[in-house]
Amino acid sequence: MIELADIEARYIALLRRRSLRMLERELAPLGLGPGRYLYLFALYIEDGRSQQALADTVSADKAAATRALARLEADGYVKRVHCTADRRVTRVFLTSTGRELQPVLESAAVRVNDALVAPLESADREHLRRILRHMAIAGPDA
Repeated sequence: MIELADIEARYIALLRRRSLRMLERELAPLGLGPGRYLYLFALYIEDGRSQQALADTVSADKAAATRALARLEADGYVKRVHCTADRRVTRVFLTSTGRELQPVLESAAVRVNDALVAPLESADREHLRRILRHMAIAGPDA
């Protein structure tokens, strides 16, 4: 029988939850509540994504994405624009305020990552990165 309390997927999930909690604490002074910063990170990679693509990227349902993006828009970080070719599609763009926040968010992400891997020696960090990269790229799609 498999010991579910000691499998790799459990530890990956625990680290993900811990990293999200840590990042939320780091970003709390900015008023970026739970999960909203994930949309900004996704837009830093590719600005102008559709609202649905953003929801898929951050693994949120359509309603949650709509609420989060409405809040980000109200806070002045993003602007939502209906596509002229297909009015059912809404594209999301960073505002200048949202772009200016990028170095702050990236610094917070680096601090959280560094805190998570702090117990590891440099060689172990590199080994872990290689293993995780291999798992993420070569693993089966869900």
